[in-house]
This record gives sequence, C-alpha cells and structure tokens, in this order.
Amino acid sequence: MDNNSHEIARQIRQQFFVYRNGLLADNLRNSGDCHKMIFGLNLPQIVNIANTFFKDMHVATKLWNSKDTRECRLIAPMLYPTELFDKNTAITWAEQTENYEIADNLCHKLLRNTSYASELCSYFSEKTEIEQYISLRLAINLLAIGKTIELNKMLSFATNAINSDNANIVSTAKRLIEDIQDLEQ
Repeated sequence: MDNNSHEIARQIRQQFFVYRNGLLADNLRNSGDCHKMIFGLNLPQIVNIANTFFKDMHVATKLWNSKDTRECRLIAPMLYPTELFDKNTAITWAEQTENYEIADNLCHKLLRNTSYASELCSYFSEKTEIEQYISLRLAINLLAIGKTIELNKMLSFATNAINSDNANIVSTAKRLIEDIQDLEQ
C-alpha cells in the first residue's frame, strides 16, 4: 500500500469523527454490535463520505482490514472498484463478515454488481450461517435489479433455510421465497 492510500484512509476516518453520533454509537453497542470502535454514523452519512472519494482498491482494502471499526467495514465495499473485485476476494470478504449489517451492505454496495454474483449465491449457500445469509440476501438483491440467479437451487436452499435456528436466515429465506414466487406469477 502506498502512502497516498494510507493518507486517503486517514482522511476518511477523520470524516467519521466529524459526523460521529455518540447516542447512536451507544445504542449499537448496547444492542450487541461487535465492533470495538463505533462512530455512530448512519448509512446515508457513510454513503455521502464515500461519494467524496474516488474508488480505490488499496484504500478499500485498508479500510476493510480495520475490522474493529464499524464504519470502516461499511464504507470499504463502497470504495472498491467492482471491476477489480475478483471472486477470491469476494469469498474472503464474505468469510470475514462479522454481522448482518456488514453483510447487507456488502451485498448491496458491491457483490450484486459483480459479474459472478449468481455463482456466489450458490457457493455461499453451503457455508457458515453468515455466508448462508449473504447467499440469501445477495439473491434478493440480484432479483431486485433484474439479474438472473439459479431460481430452482435458490428456492430449494431458501425452503430448507426456513428450518434454521437463526431468525435472520429464516426471515431472509421467507423474503426470497416470496420474491421468487412473485417472479413466477
């Protein structure tokens, strides 16, 4: 990583300090957010900050690797150029995803825009709980923007996922089933 990438990442963190919201940060901590550093920014604020910087793979990677800071993990997918985000990196980031907020953002801001997104849906469906959630959430994202997925495979996976002990997986699976049924009508 060059010094310029380090400087840009530092500038982004400074923006987090400008917009920090202690009340929201405390609420996130009290509700179980796993990050050690929480600035309490909401997603529109993070999007606004991301929009003031050019997409850069090195900056995004540096921010993603700041796994203890919630806002760094949220902004990283917004700053990674989609055309440079290879499948192996996508798999690694999914494996490193620590909660559902980060998973939702990763799917919405980056994974759904990749050329291999449909393949990821199938791949993640056989992995850890968070990766299964990513599979379901990514499939919903792809359907929403009119991209194709393996409907039968994802419907079968979602139908089985309804029996999960994980409430996030169950509700997301139900949503995917509804979306697929709406498509078939």
